[in-house]
Amino acid sequence: MHSRLSARGQTRRILEDVFFQGVDAMLLERLRQEANSVESRKALARATGLSDETLIDELVQLGVTPAGLMAIRLVPLVMVAWAEQPTDEPEREVVMREARRFGILDDSVGSVLLDYWLRKVPPREAFDAWKRYVLGCLEGMSSVARKKFSAITEKQLIAVAKASGGYLGFGKISSKERQMIDGILATIQEEQD
Repeated sequence: MHSRLSARGQTRRILEDVFFQGVDAMLLERLRQEANSVESRKALARATGLSDETLIDELVQLGVTPAGLMAIRLVPLVMVAWAEQPTDEPEREVVMREARRFGILDDSVGSVLLDYWLRKVPPREAFDAWKRYVLGCLEGMSSVARKKFSAITEKQLIAVAKASGGYLGFGKISSKERQMIDGILATIQEEQD
């Protein structure tokens, strides 16, 4: 009896995986189509202040719309959550809490994109797009503003890393998470030097 239930459970899980892969593919395609409209591309360029067509193309391929632009700002948090695969619920909760603090509303394009990236490892292009975007933003900042930005980012990254480590799931940062945090902070600080 137990093995029949176990087999039934495995079959159900396989069917759910297939279903959600289809939903994920449809969602990503919808986001890409929305992002690729002429109006959306122009709005994305205005919202980012970017004239770099290559970066705009990369953002469009990731399904980033002007409404989802803030999700790019949170890519480092997602990367820390994935440092020790897979992401877990406490990490997802911290990332989504930070998203709400940045004004990303539940069920918005940005929220949907973050949720997608928390369930599926974001493509390398997401981190590359974040890096190019943030470095562009840092160019126009004073050294004081850059230091504050770095400190806020570090605090957020540590909150994600501590969400599921240590005693009873709180307090410890793994070596993989520390390595990811250090790499992200080095990216931010290389512009300051």
